[in-house]
Amino acid sequence: MSGTGHWRSQKERGAAWAIAFLLWTAKHLGRRVARFVTFFPVVWFFLTGSRARAAVRDYLGRVRPSKPARLIDVWRQFWCFGLCALDRIFLLAEHSGYQIRENGADMVVNTVQNGGALLMAAHFGSFEAMRVQGSRHADLPIAILMDRAVGPMLTAALERLAPKLARNVIDASDGGPQLVLKLKEALAEGKLVGIMVDRARVGEATVAVEFLGAPAHFPTSPWQLAMALKCPVILGFSVYRGAGIYDTHFELFSSALDVPRGARAAALEASVQTYAHRLAHWVRQAPDNWFNFYPFWAAPKS
Repeated sequence: MSGTGHWRSQKERGAAWAIAFLLWTAKHLGRRVARFVTFFPVVWFFLTGSRARAAVRDYLGRVRPSKPARLIDVWRQFWCFGLCALDRIFLLAEHSGYQIRENGADMVVNTVQNGGALLMAAHFGSFEAMRVQGSRHADLPIAILMDRAVGPMLTAALERLAPKLARNVIDASDGGPQLVLKLKEALAEGKLVGIMVDRARVGEATVAVEFLGAPAHFPTSPWQLAMALKCPVILGFSVYRGAGIYDTHFELFSSALDVPRGARAAALEASVQTYAHRLAHWVRQAPDNWFNFYPFWAAPKS
């Protein structure tokens, strides 16, 4: 959560023992006690993350330009992130005390039955709530494209908590033809493959599109994959409403991004811009659910 020039250059903040203690608390003492414990690391991140606070203040000024961001508004962003991160533990453990209200899940089931689909998501709300919602449908197998090199301590702890999650992770750090092959295999099995599409890695190709009133750089590789695979693309947004309630929204972006090679550059930028507009729509609906704690509108470092 600490801000730096590029999100991937941020070191994982926290210690393995602290993560293990929080997991133990959640498992043995319940959600109420775990929320109390979570308060302290979030306060620490808030107090020591000056660049992250500045990034959040900048974001809030863009999403609500008529309302100057106060310190309490910045804190609310950190606290919402902490609560969603904690809920991830309970959702992975299949805790029953959550209400996930679905919108568009039937469309997703019908789409993947014809050969799988890519689910484009962002660091907004809870991807885990979408995964849990999908797992309630027996005919909707889900895989996740995830870079295990990012946040390795937390990733390892969560995979120990939910071994089923680990079995359905496609490691994005593989890259190249091997990654494409794994994605093809997952789609051939009729899986919904979730991809985070709002952050670019260092050196990854991006395109600048309008987002919340200013140019922002989004990665192009997820959309290039979709065009290469010629598969359906679904947009997913999951909004945290508080008190264990999440609203999941699925939208069909394209039944197949089958674009002639000569037209791909223009189609690529148009696809990213359309996605940015839909993301902006949901971000304005629930500003506290935005979890990018770095200068999002800055040009990425090469």
